[in-house]
Amino acid sequence: MSRIRSIHPGFFTDEDLVSVSMGARVLFLGLGVEADDKGIFEWKPLTIKMRVFPADNVDVVELMAELEAAGSIRRYEFGGRTFGAIRNFRRFQKPKTPNDIHPATAEILAFVGLAPSDADAFPPKGETFPQKGEKSPQMEEGGGNRRGKGKEEKGGYAFCGSVIRLSDADFSRWQSAYPHLDLRAMLQMRDDWLGGQEPSVRSKWFNSTSSWLAKRQQDATNQVKQGNVSVYPVA
Repeated sequence: MSRIRSIHPGFFTDEDLVSVSMGARVLFLGLGVEADDKGIFEWKPLTIKMRVFPADNVDVVELMAELEAAGSIRRYEFGGRTFGAIRNFRRFQKPKTPNDIHPATAEILAFVGLAPSDADAFPPKGETFPQKGEKSPQMEEGGGNRRGKGKEEKGGYAFCGSVIRLSDADFSRWQSAYPHLDLRAMLQMRDDWLGGQEPSVRSKWFNSTSSWLAKRQQDATNQVKQGNVSVYPVA
């Protein structure tokens, strides 16, 4: 599951971090919570967006690019998958029983503040990644992009439209974020509309749909306060 982390006072005056936007600084803290105990996380912008900014209209890809350009995080490939490392993470985080979830090279270990010999501090592991059907101990209940059998509509998604495709975990988080909406019906309505839009609009479906739902959640909340409805009408 996500970890409780400490914030060093130097975070607020770090010369690299003060050069990026406020959103990027918030994301940096969020990545620290989501990373394993080496300071490594999977480079999945959509998943990260839902875990750090579930109800905010922000471009996580752009924020991650800011942090990468500032040298605060580093992207790398391993075993055909993409990961990110947080600079000097282990200089400031000292877990008593550190986990070892994601793979890292000697160069990456140095980037996060670990010497290659420090790898002995991590307990031995069998498989580098959770196997199908297992849940990574670093993720919250239902977290990440793990797909629960029997809950998806098709293709491994909880909602699978012509444009919008949400994993079981992301669908559950949107249900929590927008409790007064009939989420499936609203997603279908949005998906139908997106299907007739230009590719440049469809490609940004995640952020635009999140903002669209947030606006309707606010409308629905106002209606509920007035005692008119319990779930936002979709007809």
